[in-house]
Formats: sequence, C-alpha cells, structure tokens
Amino acid sequence: MAKTLKHDLKADTLLDKGIELLWSKGYNATSVNDIVKVAGIPKGSFYFYFESKEDFAVKAIEKYFDDHFTPAKEILQNKAVSPKQRLLDFHEFRYNILKNEMDCKMGCMACNLGNEMSEHSELIRTSILHKEQEVLSIITEVIQEAQDFGEINNTMAASDIAAFIEDAGKGSMTTMKEMNDSYPIDNFMNMIRNVLLK
Repeated sequence: MAKTLKHDLKADTLLDKGIELLWSKGYNATSVNDIVKVAGIPKGSFYFYFESKEDFAVKAIEKYFDDHFTPAKEILQNKAVSPKQRLLDFHEFRYNILKNEMDCKMGCMACNLGNEMSEHSELIRTSILHKEQEVLSIITEVIQEAQDFGEINNTMAASDIAAFIEDAGKGSMTTMKEMNDSYPIDNFMNMIRNVLLK
C-alpha cells in the first residue's frame, strides 16, 4: 500500500512539473530529459511511472482537466444560482484566469496540444476530445436549463450554442497569444454577454 501511494505521489510530481513544460513549450519542444530534470529524478525512473512520452502527455491532459475544470464545474453545477448566471460566472472565471493570472500568454494547455498534436497522435487527440466533450456536455445541460427557464431567448439547439461558444473561445485564446493582448478574449466575453446568451 505504501509503495502504491509513493508511486502515485511521484507520478503526480512528474505530471505537475511536466504540465508546466508542455503548457509553455509544447509537446515536441519538451523532452523526457526536460521533464526529469525539472522534477529532479533520474531519467530511467520516468519509465517506471509512464510507458512513453506520449503516455505521459495523455495522463498530463487528464490531470490538467481534473485540476483546472473542477472549480469551473462547481460553478456550472451550483443550483443555488440561476442557470444563465452560472454560465456567465463560468465564463468570467475562465476569462479572469486567462487575463489576470496568465497575462494573456499561456492559453489552454489542451488547446495548445490539440493544435500541435491532433494530426500526429491519435492517443493525444482522443484524450483531449474526450475531456472536451465532458465539459461541453455540462455546458449544454446548463444552456438547456436556461432556455427552459426563459433566461436565454436564443432558440438554437443548446448543443449548437455550447459548441460554438467553446470553439469561439479556443479561437480567441489563440489570437490572444498571437497579439499578446486581451482584446480577443475581451471581445469573446462581450459576445457571450450581449449576443450568445441573451
């Protein structure tokens, strides 16, 4: 039991350090050597915890979503708040992280890896897609709830609204990094507030 716990803790440490590298440098520019160096372990130990660099990336994606989407998910599922307000609070939460905590430079790790690796790694592509679909499903449910309550007048299918918003959000994060400016996500939030969730 102790060995399993120690194993999991070491794997988590590697993932925490590796996520920072994958997020800032990308998959191809991050080597196993980079990961073990920043984690302070011998290179051979890496393969005790992960089958390959690709396997590491898949587990990093899972941990990234678990760590970063959990507080946002709690906002979406807080039934004490009206569904439309939950949607607005959810997007404000993500917006504030991008703008104020990351200074418009990092974007979303999953989006970054998806852009880089979807054509080259089926495991990475499907891992990101699976997690994104989980997020999309929850957002869709809350949009449908807001429509049912008459809080959103848009009569398009909730799933189409949710998919468009998420796709537009990805695009705004990419342009934000290219411009090194918050305008794309500022504009995205204005569209959320004044058009898409009216």
